[in-house]
Amino acid sequence: MSSILIIDDEDSYLELCRRHMPEHSFLPPARNYREAADTLRRHAGKVDLVLLDVHFDIPEADLLPQDKAALLARGDASRQIERLRRSQGLHILAAIRERYPDLPVIVMTSRDDLPLETDAERLQAEDYTYLLADDYLDARSLKLQVDAILARRERPAANDDDPFYWGATGAMSSLQRRLSILARGRLPIIIQGATGTGKSLVAREFIHPRSQRPGPFVAVDLSTLPTDLMAAHLFGVIKGAYTGATNTREGVLTRAHGGTLFLDEIGNLSLELQKSLLLVLQEGVYRPVGAVKEIVTDIKIVVATNENLGALVRAGRFREDLYMRLNPATAVTLPSLRERRDDFEELLAWFMRQVVGEAYNRDLLGQYAEQRGLAANLPISAGRGVPPRADVRRIHFLLHPSSFKLLHDFEWPGNFRQFAMTLSNLVTFTLVELVERAEKIEPQRPGEGRPDVIPIPPKIVSDLLRPMTPPEVVDLPMAAAGPRRFVVDLEAGDSLNAVSCAVERQYLEQLYERCGADLGQMAALLLGDETAGRKIQLRMNQLGMKLRLLKRKTGE
Repeated sequence: MSSILIIDDEDSYLELCRRHMPEHSFLPPARNYREAADTLRRHAGKVDLVLLDVHFDIPEADLLPQDKAALLARGDASRQIERLRRSQGLHILAAIRERYPDLPVIVMTSRDDLPLETDAERLQAEDYTYLLADDYLDARSLKLQVDAILARRERPAANDDDPFYWGATGAMSSLQRRLSILARGRLPIIIQGATGTGKSLVAREFIHPRSQRPGPFVAVDLSTLPTDLMAAHLFGVIKGAYTGATNTREGVLTRAHGGTLFLDEIGNLSLELQKSLLLVLQEGVYRPVGAVKEIVTDIKIVVATNENLGALVRAGRFREDLYMRLNPATAVTLPSLRERRDDFEELLAWFMRQVVGEAYNRDLLGQYAEQRGLAANLPISAGRGVPPRADVRRIHFLLHPSSFKLLHDFEWPGNFRQFAMTLSNLVTFTLVELVERAEKIEPQRPGEGRPDVIPIPPKIVSDLLRPMTPPEVVDLPMAAAGPRRFVVDLEAGDSLNAVSCAVERQYLEQLYERCGADLGQMAALLLGDETAGRKIQLRMNQLGMKLRLLKRKTGE
């Protein structure tokens, strides 16, 4: 039985829910944020869902924010307080999000003058609904939303055989559900996301199997195709259509008939071919290069991009009619690894199990287990804590807390692809040392050690991350700064060239002073050639810098 908290200044929603959803337990309603916070604190971790009204007709003292001075200073105090009452639920939602970022919340109102969409999404409400003052319709709508959210929270743990880790957060559960629904229809799907977030993986392993289409999954990376060969690759070519077309060849649209066609980096498609793709989406037909007769096709098209297609439309690089036909209203964005900090430890463990299953690492782990008398094919876990001493039932890769923090805080520009590669290297470097030096590092007497725990050396973590870490830029005070870093004053000028020359003059003057008026040293620092001092002098002369005055200033 799920536990649901209703935050509302009246009992109408509570009565509706208890009457039509008796399978759930409803806590005593909270009339304001203070009561809601108290209930959530007393039932820590036991509230499964919050139903939150928007309009609260409650005393001024109970309204958020607690400090209303800035708000009341804007004008008519009574009007500002009334506005607070009309939108109080959104203030409560913001406060809940600060302390309970993953607690599902459904925002609801029966007023048609309170637009919820933008604010509810901005504050990460799980869902929102407009009630219609009809008990049957309202109860049915609300029950569908409640059951869907609770079902996502209660879904079984991730299977290591799944190629994509969805995690346990509400946002990822909603994304998974959305893609499940989109996969079923014939309408195209746009998958957005940075490089390495798993767009092609989701298309191939999640969307296509759920489309229930009998045909194959065919993928094309448009960024790898030469522009002049793209039409033939996509639509096929008739023998003799152009010089070099010595045979009739089918395109990927033919091979994908009855199945799913995945077009990666759709922004690379030329405007002319975009028109041909639009015809496929609108009419279900296409014409091979050099052909007169059209071919009928039945495919589901999934496109992916790490670009903003809307911006490409505005820039004239993408057809607006094709963009609208690709179903932008239902576009989904796969989050980056940086955006999934909430389930990072679970992601780490899941990916560690994946990379240990790779052929080379699997063989290394097998050798490790055999050397230490461990059972073969033990399950794998990973984390920053030492598991309790018990029967050896799994092999645990242990990260020192500092190493875990390094991995957690790293920016991961390559996202999950880069993450998996790094973990694979961590496993390889760690196991090679343990396998090759087993007789030297294990205790002499059996039973003394913990062969089930494999600590990953912190130095390996830092060594692998260091080449991928951009150099840190630190602003140092003048006295401590190196010989190449200086502070300059930037002022507006008549032109960009004038500004650039002013900056260069300031820089060269400070460098001249730091180098003790030694042009050779300046040339060594700037050009890597200490004999090029004459070039430095000529440049300073071009900028109107008088070496005689500078020498006098530096006391040389």
